[in-house]
Amino acid sequence: MKKILLAAAVLMVAACGFHLKGTGGISGALPYQSWHVANGQSMQQPLENALRRASGKPVGAAEAQATVTVNRIGTRRDVFTVTRAAVINEYLLVLQVEAQASVNGQPVGEPITVQVERKMDYADSEVLGKAEEEGTIWSEMRADAADQIVRRLTFLKAQ
Repeated sequence: MKKILLAAAVLMVAACGFHLKGTGGISGALPYQSWHVANGQSMQQPLENALRRASGKPVGAAEAQATVTVNRIGTRRDVFTVTRAAVINEYLLVLQVEAQASVNGQPVGEPITVQVERKMDYADSEVLGKAEEEGTIWSEMRADAADQIVRRLTFLKAQ
């Protein structure tokens, strides 16, 4: 009986389209195969990884068919909730990235603006652990923003 229930549960999870985080991939194909990431700063590595997952190839400026230029990266940490004792309980972390795709120096499509938000619990007694957790959250937010940018790049038309 347990085997039947286990098999049914596995089939139901597979049938609903469930994917582990990071294994879903990008739905469409990129219009160009080789991309250069310009002015990437902290988004350089996440964008290159997202391009690889979408079957793109990050290359140098000389051999790139198209370029993604990161125009602005904005980060913000706001107080989200406060307890009755006027102690900070949660922070809201906000990452906003503006990028533009271009081919041969000419912009392609509209500028891409992506905003990712996460809430982070906070406790004064766990300052060191929370600093490390915050760094991890920022890293995950950069990866999510890069995935969103690359997903939008799939909608561009090749010239």
